[in-house]
Amino acid sequence: MSGNEVRPSLTPVQLVFLIFGVIIGTGFITLPRGVMEKAREDAWLTIILAIGFCFFSLWLILRIARVFPGDTVIEYNVKLFGRTVGLLFNLSLAGYYLFFTITGIRVMAEVVRSEMLPFTPIEVIIGSMLLILLYSSWDGLMPIVRIHESGIPSSIFMLVFFLMLAYLEADWYELRVPFLDGMTSVIQSLPNTVYSFLGYEILFLYYPFIAKKEKAYLHTAIGIGVSGIFYIFVVLGALVTLGPDVTIAQTYPVITMAKTIEIVRQFIERAELLLIILWLPLAYTTHLVTFFSTAFALNRTFPRISLRWWMVLSLPLIFVLSLVPENLIEMEGWLNVVGAIGLFLLIGYPLLLLTCVFVRRKLGLLPSPEQKGDSV
Repeated sequence: MSGNEVRPSLTPVQLVFLIFGVIIGTGFITLPRGVMEKAREDAWLTIILAIGFCFFSLWLILRIARVFPGDTVIEYNVKLFGRTVGLLFNLSLAGYYLFFTITGIRVMAEVVRSEMLPFTPIEVIIGSMLLILLYSSWDGLMPIVRIHESGIPSSIFMLVFFLMLAYLEADWYELRVPFLDGMTSVIQSLPNTVYSFLGYEILFLYYPFIAKKEKAYLHTAIGIGVSGIFYIFVVLGALVTLGPDVTIAQTYPVITMAKTIEIVRQFIERAELLLIILWLPLAYTTHLVTFFSTAFALNRTFPRISLRWWMVLSLPLIFVLSLVPENLIEMEGWLNVVGAIGLFLLIGYPLLLLTCVFVRRKLGLLPSPEQKGDSV
C-alpha cells in the first residue's frame, strides 16, 4: 500500500459490497444477449448453474488463501513456484487486471458515446474516465471500498426500481416450462454466463486484509448470490419484454429494454438515458477495483516503485490500448480472451496452486496442516 496508508481492514459488510460491485459493474448490460444465444428461454436457469459454479470456485480460492493467510497471491506464487515462474505468474495476473480495465473502459465509453455523447471523440471520453479512476484510487484500497459501501445501495435500489417498470410491458407468454430442449443448451451457455461473474478473484490479492477470515466464504458468497439474483431479474426482464430473438439481435439489450418503458417516456423523451445515468456509477465500481488491482499487483511484485507511481505509469498504457480495437467486433474478441483467462483464474489456477501445495508438503518444503493450523 502507499506509504501513508494504514493497513486496510475489510469488514463483512464492506466485503459483500466490494464483491457485489466488482461483479455487476459492466456484466449486466450485455448479459442477456450472451446467455440467450444458446439457452434462449432457459437463460435464467444458466445463471443459477453459474452461481453454483462460482460457489465451488470461491471454495477453491479460499482454500489456497488460507494456507498463506498473511500473504497475497503475489507472495505465495514465489513461495510455491520459485522466483522466475512466480514472477511470470505475477506479471500475468497484473496483465489480466490491466486488460480487464481496458476492455471495461472501452465498453463503457462506447455506450456513453453511442447513447449520450455521439459527437464527442472517444479519446476524450476514455481520458476523462481514466482521470476519475486515478483520482478515486489515489489514496489506496479503503477509499475504493467506501465508495462501494456508500454508493452501491442507493444506485442499485434506483436501478432495480427503474427496471421493474419494464415489467409493466411484459409478455409473460415468453416464459415456458424449463428444459423443454434438454440440458445441453443451458450447459453450453454456462461459460459466457460465468464471464459476467468475474471479479471475486480479487480475493487472491485482498484476502489478507479481510477482518473476519473465518467468515470470508459466507460474506463473499452473499455478494455473488445477490449478484446472481440481480442477473436473473435482468435476464427475465429482457426475456418477457423483448423476447429471445430481439434480445440476441441487440448490442446492449438492457438499454433496448429501457426504451420499452412507456411510463417513463411520458416524462423523459429517452428513458434509456436515465438507465445509463444509473448504470455509470456501478460500472465505475468495477473499473476502480481492476485499475487499482493492476497497480497493486505490480507494486507487490516490484516494491521499489510506489503504488501511486504504478497507477500513473499504467494510465497512459490503458489509454493507448483501449483505442486499439477498431470496433465493437474486435473488442468482443478482447473480451473473450479476458473471460477465458478469468475462467482459468477461477478454477484452473486454484487447482494448480493446491496441487503445488500438496506436492511441496509431501516433499517437506512446506509445513504440514497441523503445524500451520489450517485445514488444507
